[in-house]
Amino acid sequence: MPSSHVDPAMQTTSSTSARAFRASLWPVVGLIVSLPFWGPSFTSAGHAQMPPPTQFDVQAVYLFDFAKFVRWPAGREHDTLTFCIAGERRYAESLARIVEGEHIGERPLSARIIERPENVSGCDVLFISDAAKDRLDEFLAASARRPMLTVSDIPAFLERGGMIKFLPVGNRIRFSVDLRSVSQGGISLSSELLKVAVSVNGKPAGGGGQ
Repeated sequence: MPSSHVDPAMQTTSSTSARAFRASLWPVVGLIVSLPFWGPSFTSAGHAQMPPPTQFDVQAVYLFDFAKFVRWPAGREHDTLTFCIAGERRYAESLARIVEGEHIGERPLSARIIERPENVSGCDVLFISDAAKDRLDEFLAASARRPMLTVSDIPAFLERGGMIKFLPVGNRIRFSVDLRSVSQGGISLSSELLKVAVSVNGKPAGGGGQ
């Protein structure tokens, strides 16, 4: 069985081309270039061969890298880390290309699209796209108090119980965090991630990450 479980219909690139695809996106993302394990380790030769990244591509890179800064409950170190996309297949396709053949720690990665809130079981990272905004509260209710990182670009996402919200700042995508929702889910975020957030709600006086 392969170590990365991606929907066959989405498995459109080889491991080599997937790495080139990721490498072409990091200069556009420009998220946490100061972190020791953030940024491409690939040659620039692959960049010119890739088409311009879409919004879906850039946000998918963020999702992949957010997961590196999450501390999950003990006992899951070898389980597949599953990214779920609610409501938008193009996000799932971009994410599948990015996680193909990758691991975070010892955890193989998978990506899948989910149609209904009751399908969130087994998700580690849940992105709720604008296409699913009419069911946002249902998805958040289904994921509440689970060890699951929730992310979206839907307005008022944090106020309604989400954890990380994408924000357009100039020509880049940044993010804000609500630590109260994070802690309720039984996970924690690295202080290195929180340092580069535009804002962090619910941050204790001594800092909010671990």
